Amino acid sequence: MYLQTLPMVTLNNSPTADSTTEIRSPKRMSISLSAEAAELLDFLAQSQGVTQNEALRRAISTEAFFHKEMKAGAKVLLQTADKEIREILVR
Repeated sequence: MYLQTLPMVTLNNSPTADSTTEIRSPKRMSISLSAEAAELLDFLAQSQGVTQNEALRRAISTEAFFHKEMKAGAKVLLQTADKEIREILVR
C-alpha cells in the first residue's frame, strides 16, 4: 500500500527536533535482513519504481508517522474495496 497523501517525515535523533530543524547529512548503515524482509523490500521498491534505499526510507518514514499519530491518540483506518472499515493495529 503506497500512500501518496502522507507527508514525508524527516527523522532526527535530536529530542527537540521539529519541522524547522536542519536536515543532517545521510548516515551510512549496513543492515542484515531475513530473506522474507528482503523480498518485501524488493516488492516495495519495484511496485513504487524506486531504489531499495528509497523504499526503505519511505517505509521508515511511514512507520514513524503512524507511531507518532497513534501515540497522540489517532487511529489508523483502512477502507477495503467493499467499503468495510478496519482499524489497523501497528505493533
